[in-house]
Parts: sequence; structure tokens; C-alpha cells
Amino acid sequence: MEQTIREIIAQADDERNFDLIRWVKDILDEFASTHNCPLDWRHIGVGLVGEYTADSWVYENLELYNFVEILEEGEE
Repeated sequence: MEQTIREIIAQADDERNFDLIRWVKDILDEFASTHNCPLDWRHIGVGLVGEYTADSWVYENLELYNFVEILEEGEE
């Protein structure tokens, strides 16, 4: 699943496709908030945080800053 998400992100980034990146964001949000979702799926967004700079198109449109907050809360 993670590889598929990454490929979709790459395509959306290449094309600057707002509909596609919004679809990915919705899926990542759903994964993160679903308690019975497999853990590796729930943490895909957290894994993406370190791969994109805060000023990147992907970071901004996926709102990866929300996953930074989740990561920081989990580390406490």
C-alpha cells in the first residue's frame, strides 16, 4: 500500500494535480484516524514527513505538518 501511495504522490507532484494529491491526503487522514487500520498504513504520513521539505508542494498539499504533530506527541 505504501508503495502505491508513494507512486500516486509522485505522479501528482509531477503533474501538479490538485485532485490527485487531495485524494491521497484524504486517504492518509483516513488511515491515521482509523484505529483498526494496519499500523504500517496508519503511519505512512509520518514516514513521508522526512522526505519532503516544509516548503514543498507535496508537504503543503498533504498537510504533512499534521503528521509532525502526531509524531511529536507519540514521542513524549
